[in-house]
Parts: sequence; structure tokens; C-alpha cells
Amino acid sequence: MIESVLFTSLHTIAAVLWVGGIFLVYKVFRPTAIEQLEPPQRLQMFLGVFDRFFPWVWVFIAALVVSGYWDWYSRLGGIADASLYMHLMHIIGWIMIVLFAWLYFVAYKQFKTAVQNKEFPVAGAVLNDKMRPVIVINLALGILEAVIGASGPYWVL
Repeated sequence: MIESVLFTSLHTIAAVLWVGGIFLVYKVFRPTAIEQLEPPQRLQMFLGVFDRFFPWVWVFIAALVVSGYWDWYSRLGGIADASLYMHLMHIIGWIMIVLFAWLYFVAYKQFKTAVQNKEFPVAGAVLNDKMRPVIVINLALGILEAVIGASGPYWVL
């Protein structure tokens, strides 16, 4: 019983912090930075934010995967016995992880290199054309995950 509470709490906290962090960066930091900073300073600020936030995202992902699978196997006896809402959360979660991995290993690497080389137009293009769409998609998917997780037990399919 205590393990279920701990793993469910860990799962919830990791999800809230990941999606909440995305929301904060996209809906609060970004508009404020656009209003108050010139592109070079804005891009350097975003590099600093991502440098600090992205390692945490990897921690959140690890916590979500471990706690999610632990829950399935300990409480339900395996994936086959899970409800549809849990399968939906599983699929959406892995889509988010794959998108973040691409964001981190491809787009963010390009962004970081461009900022460090002071190629600010290139960095801005990477941020706007490659990173931002993935960030927006993961924000939407994360909100959908929260809705499914909170409401799923009530429409158990």
C-alpha cells in the first residue's frame, strides 16, 4: 500500500513539474523575454533556462517511466490488464518522450551551438522553427495526459 502511494505521488509530481515547466517557459518566460530583451540576450537567456530545465526533464522522464510501469505491474499485474485510459496515457507519454529526445539531441544541440558561436539569427530560427513546435505539442500532450489521468478512472474503458 505505501509503495503505491509513493510511486503514484512520484508519478504525479514528475508529470506536474515537467508540464508545468513547459507552461512556464512557453507562456510566461517567452512573452516576457520577447517584450524586454533584444534577440542576443533573449537567446542567451533561453539557453540558460534550457541548460537548467532539460536535465530535470530527464529526471522527470525516468521517474515517470519507473513509477508508471511499477504501478501497472504491482497494482494491475501487467500491461494487458490495464484500462484503455492507461494505454492512452502510455502511448501519449512515449510520444512526449520521443519528441523531447529529438528536441534535446537534435534541435537543442543546434540551438546551443548557434548561441555559443553568436550566430543569433541561426539560433532564433532553430528556436522558432524546430524547438517551439515540439514544445507546444508536448505542452498540449501533457495537458491531455493530465486530463486523461484525472478523468480516466471515471470512464474506465
